[in-house]
Amino acid sequence: MRPTCRRCLRPTAFCVCAELPVIPSRTRVVLLQHPREARLAICSAWLTRLALENCELHRGVAFEENLAVRAAAATPGAALLFPGDGAVPAAALTGAPPSVLFVVDGTWPQAEKMIRATPSLAVLPRVGVVPERPSGYGDLRREPGPEHLSTAEAVALALGALEGDPARFAPLVRAFRASVEKQLGCAHGERRSPRHRPGSRWAGAG
Repeated sequence: MRPTCRRCLRPTAFCVCAELPVIPSRTRVVLLQHPREARLAICSAWLTRLALENCELHRGVAFEENLAVRAAAATPGAALLFPGDGAVPAAALTGAPPSVLFVVDGTWPQAEKMIRATPSLAVLPRVGVVPERPSGYGDLRREPGPEHLSTAEAVALALGALEGDPARFAPLVRAFRASVEKQLGCAHGERRSPRHRPGSRWAGAG
């Protein structure tokens, strides 16, 4: 049996905990992960959960019956990190960041389905981010466009802008990129997995 890290629960050869400190944030982050995402080799939502002190993760497709999620959505100042029309740039909310920031972790079709299935989530004001560089997935997977990021990258970028301290959340991005490099090193020359297919996330977990 391969040695496993007790923190991230991954084989030690793929562990990036050395690059992943526990990071405080004023904003509470609630990750909503599609069940299929938990099985993928690079699970950036799990890295995000490990890195952020004020963060929780729930798995499912519809969350209207999840009392913890509904209570968080009812918190004054709650918002949804999701791009599109009407999304307010995170940098514009520095003076009044969301009290709770929801992040949907799944492919684009999965994320849209999860939001539709959870009315209390669908009505939240939306927050967006504008990346300065493409996702760190590199050759591991193709994203639909340069504005599409992993969950870890999007959350780090959003919190850095909201709290006016990008450097504090930069270790999360570095750990994610290190995880991708480790996976690429293992997968090089092997049969490509479904993770390489296009059509990914918001921050699309993985």
